[in-house]
Amino acid sequence: MSDLQFVKYCPLCGAENPRQAAFCVSCADGDLTTVPVEPKRDARAAMAEPSVPDGEEDPETLKVGKRRDAAACALELVENPEIHFTVLDGQTVGRNHKADVALVGVPNLDYISGCHARLWRDGAQWLVTHLGSTNFIKVDGEMYKGQEEVPIYDGSVLVLSLTTFRVKIAGS
Repeated sequence: MSDLQFVKYCPLCGAENPRQAAFCVSCADGDLTTVPVEPKRDARAAMAEPSVPDGEEDPETLKVGKRRDAAACALELVENPEIHFTVLDGQTVGRNHKADVALVGVPNLDYISGCHARLWRDGAQWLVTHLGSTNFIKVDGEMYKGQEEVPIYDGSVLVLSLTTFRVKIAGS
């Protein structure tokens, strides 16, 4: 997937936005800070797909939490559970545009690397790997400074340097 272009799709109007966008370039009302980065849709394939009848959910919709086909988990800020980030299988998290999911608005952001950790699934098991070189992650109280593949579970506590999240896994 490294040669694909990645973008964010506005949850309000569906417009395509640059992966680092915080607000929709089309409607300006779409807050994209917690919207996951997605592979850019192939326009030719999209035109060939049948339309979805009114009243039925489009399985390809890119609204956060609405994709049926995507494995996702959420990182919920322990200090303020209203701040949470949806992370899809294989995505990176960090403090800026270098990561697939930018952790905007969290405390101690300066201590989080631009691309701090990767979360992914191996079958049903979610894992996290620290990607930085000078900081750390903690999973359920255990510190990791290397690039170990660490299992995480629904309810696990994940600390990125000094910022604490609770892991929420869909379907758990």
